Amino acid sequence: MLLLVVANAASRRQLVDELGRYRRDYRIETSADGERAIVRLRALRSTGVPVAMVLADLAVQPGDGVDVLARARAEVPTAKRILLLDWGLHGERVATIAARATSQGVVDTVLTKPSGPRDEEFHGTITEELGEWAWSTAPTVEAIRVVVDDDARRGVEIRDLLERLGAPTGVHALESSVGQDLAAVAGPGARFPLVEVMGRTLLTDPTNRELAVAFGAVVDVAGTVFDLAIVGAGPAGLGAAVYGASEGLATLIIEREAFGGQAGTSSMIRNYLGFPRGVTGRQLARRGIIQATRFGAVLDMGRDVVGLDPGDPHRLRLSDGAVAAARAVILACGVSYRRLDVPSIEELVGAGVFYGTAASQARELEGLAAVVVGAGNSGGQAAVHLARHGVSVTLVARGPSLNDTMSAYLVTEIAGEGRIDVCTETDVVDGGGEGRLEWIELADRATGERRRIDASAMFVLIGADSRTGWLPSSIQRDEQGFVLTGADIDATRWSLSRPPFALETSVPGVFAAGDLRANGVKRVAAAAGEGAVSVPMVHRYLDH
Repeated sequence: MLLLVVANAASRRQLVDELGRYRRDYRIETSADGERAIVRLRALRSTGVPVAMVLADLAVQPGDGVDVLARARAEVPTAKRILLLDWGLHGERVATIAARATSQGVVDTVLTKPSGPRDEEFHGTITEELGEWAWSTAPTVEAIRVVVDDDARRGVEIRDLLERLGAPTGVHALESSVGQDLAAVAGPGARFPLVEVMGRTLLTDPTNRELAVAFGAVVDVAGTVFDLAIVGAGPAGLGAAVYGASEGLATLIIEREAFGGQAGTSSMIRNYLGFPRGVTGRQLARRGIIQATRFGAVLDMGRDVVGLDPGDPHRLRLSDGAVAAARAVILACGVSYRRLDVPSIEELVGAGVFYGTAASQARELEGLAAVVVGAGNSGGQAAVHLARHGVSVTLVARGPSLNDTMSAYLVTEIAGEGRIDVCTETDVVDGGGEGRLEWIELADRATGERRRIDASAMFVLIGADSRTGWLPSSIQRDEQGFVLTGADIDATRWSLSRPPFALETSVPGVFAAGDLRANGVKRVAAAAGEGAVSVPMVHRYLDH
């Protein structure tokens, strides 16, 4: 359903005509009155009709379009909310209203009504928002079907991994009709989960590497010396891959999980240059890998890099025994979220407890309670995303205020979201449930007072631990294991007459970019920028 709330009859007719191109997949309803629109949304919710989008004219009464969309958020939190303005100069008051509504998360985007035929800027935004809404709902077309038995942990992990790759994935119980059909094909004694890929390949309890093979995301590295090997396909690795491949370097990207890194799990990144309406981590990562591979970069997924032997060429040892050789290497393998170190919580990892965010979990938690642990941007994005899916969220932070660690736009949006309860100066000290998470216990850091709250899921996004233990001792790191580069390197251990390049490690020809680099800026744009900037340094190294 698309619900259009516009008071002016002529304007309403014109917009209905414009939205006609969506009639094949969406029913379009209209209302001239804000109050009646909310009553209609309430009725639709009670009957289970999914509302994809509410478009409200700023001038609609009673109240205004912002008020209508704010109330719509309470009734149908997953629906996209579009504020419509008339064509022309709006004045300072209207601009202020629109900006405030957007910053508080009341409005997903502000659009000027079409004033003529083929207003593709208008339709491009509508299509983009509907595309994002589709990812927040159960997929109507499942490219991948996963069947789980009593222990669904690995199945859910596979679904989250595949949806990060842009593959709509459904998880089905063994008792379901889909489960019974695929179990019959797999035969007796098959190991679960079962994974059917595109209706043609059936895998039993597959590893991430086997999934990568099914998607063709593997490379036979034997016998090839690449110009550039990039370890990690997060923003830094993808930035390096795009620039390296586009400038003619034979480029290999090695990623152990899914492209996008931690950023790939972000529900919405709103402060990335060039995306005024925001971009999900999944979208950014998918576009990045498509861009890099179009320039000729090759992607290898599902196996770890376990060692680096510097030389000419450098050799990367992989977890299955293979060796990748490259004349230059960029380390862009990012960081891992720090563990809570609470034994009862660790026992429930994958059964309601998750390190990082899984965007696909939100649609299963509507009407339930969830906890997000972490006061950084990732924690804020996760809390807002869950709240938009009708989840009651408790955001737990160790510090006294979110302002010290989180971007202002997220702090503002959280403050305006009635479903988010912020608990500062608080620790998670316990949790439990019958087979999966049902409750957690919080402790006030100042008083020690404890209280138990219901929680169907908890997402932990705290701190950052380096993943650099596999590197040779010749690559210098700081006390936390983050890689030193450029002027931070101990000059007495540098082997060349020239100084190291700004992003070069203590081993010539091995560079570092993104979150694993010591003294780096932990932001998506900074990581992508460092990846891009490292490529000219690679060229200068290779030219010598």
